[in-house]
Amino acid sequence: MKDWPNLYARQRRKEEDNLEFWKYEWRRHGMCSDDANKPSEYFRNSLTLLPNFKNLKQDLGFKLGSKVGDILKNLRDKNYKVPQIVCNSKSQLREIRFCYRNNINEAMDCPNWVGSRTCNKETADIFLPGGAGGTYAVKYNFNHDGANYIKLV
Repeated sequence: MKDWPNLYARQRRKEEDNLEFWKYEWRRHGMCSDDANKPSEYFRNSLTLLPNFKNLKQDLGFKLGSKVGDILKNLRDKNYKVPQIVCNSKSQLREIRFCYRNNINEAMDCPNWVGSRTCNKETADIFLPGGAGGTYAVKYNFNHDGANYIKLV
């Protein structure tokens, strides 16, 4: 599972942190997915989608002063479907959820792009953890959550 790292793993405990991250993702999301009895299928589906997002970090177009609407427009301009955006209480990006029909076979616009109390308007400021633009906090960790979306954590 080297392709499913823990974004916030501490260097000395990386493998232990990764294992805890995978357990959390399975318990929180995988067990209620279409693959509820097949953990390997759940993670395989997530990794199958990974190449679709190889340029996501650049495609988000974060820069100092970015607004939620800027991010949504940048993604639309790059032919992504409308995701759901989730921020923490400091308006820092926490998740981007991409929605799918028929397990993972058909990308679709998410029914509601708002996923949190902050970042809930297109005019709202949005930040990356660690600062806008110059961060490695947005990595490619995907999770098939329930029957119909992928999230970036």
